[in-house]
Amino acid sequence: MKAHQTVTRVVLWIGIVSLVASLGCEAMVGRIVKSAANRQASSAAQATLEDDALHVFLCGTGSPLPDADSAAACTLVVAGGKVYVVDVGPGSQEVAQIAGYPTRAVAGIFLTHFHSDHIGELGEWAMQSWANGRTGPLNVYGPEGVDRVVRGFKEAYALDDGYRIAHHSAEVMPPGATEWLAHSVPYTNGPGTKILEDGDLVVTAFAVDHEPIEPAVGYRFDYKGRSVVVSGDTDKSTNLELNAKGADLLIHEVLIKSVMTQVSHAMGERGSSRLQKITLDVTDYHTSPNEAAQSANAAGVQTLVFTHLVPPLPGAIRKWLFMRDVDQGDVDVMLGEDGMTFRLPPGSDVIEID
Repeated sequence: MKAHQTVTRVVLWIGIVSLVASLGCEAMVGRIVKSAANRQASSAAQATLEDDALHVFLCGTGSPLPDADSAAACTLVVAGGKVYVVDVGPGSQEVAQIAGYPTRAVAGIFLTHFHSDHIGELGEWAMQSWANGRTGPLNVYGPEGVDRVVRGFKEAYALDDGYRIAHHSAEVMPPGATEWLAHSVPYTNGPGTKILEDGDLVVTAFAVDHEPIEPAVGYRFDYKGRSVVVSGDTDKSTNLELNAKGADLLIHEVLIKSVMTQVSHAMGERGSSRLQKITLDVTDYHTSPNEAAQSANAAGVQTLVFTHLVPPLPGAIRKWLFMRDVDQGDVDVMLGEDGMTFRLPPGSDVIEID
């Protein structure tokens, strides 16, 4: 079920509960709330912690531009009973929570770079994972500069941390979980650098091309013979192709350059010189859909999923525009949507998509 459908169901349930409560049927309200809580606790998303497969969930396929259907950049990976999150754009935490993912099990957040649409909800991921049961420090990985980002968010949330402990008690909200540990990851313009080994999971970081934004990295997750690569923001990158070699799944950002050039022209015609420049500038450090497909084929990737979709477009128009000029080659190519899930069982080349 897609995220917006889940939100609709949640809103519907809230309406039903409110109606029943207004009629004085408190016992029925209790049963409805208990039933909803039980469904959340036993959801398929929760069950991923017990499954031996590599799981990927798209918790944000949007961009800095307003998009009613998509949160900003976020990809969630579940492996070995733990949750790892790549980028935490605005709205992404809500998408993951509504889908039922166990944020208490967040073992690491990986930032590809420090644009606001990739870091904007870091504080809420910290707060909500703590409220949902995380008891230890939050590990945040990123290229040089991650310590400044972590320090700033931690200070911004310091007062609220104190309020939560004072109100709910240190037993319920353990103070040790308010610690944020910044890990500056090494990376090269070459083979990826191993930055984490956790049981059967290995995470590597590698440089991508997002100049003038530097540093900027992508990440590769390898688990029991299965693999997923998350590009972060990048122009077409031969280094990404090197580090995505043989990957099962490539989550790659895309921007339709021809459309954004037209948007820039339209901004100029209406006298918005600032937006005219911004919407033209973005075309020089992102990847077009066909360029992403070229990279996926060069890397021998099995499945390519588009994310960070620019521009935001509605429904069928979105799919048509992003896919129309794509030469898929030997790669399965699809348009990512918030709420999309991928299950990669070990010992096979199967990718189950929902």
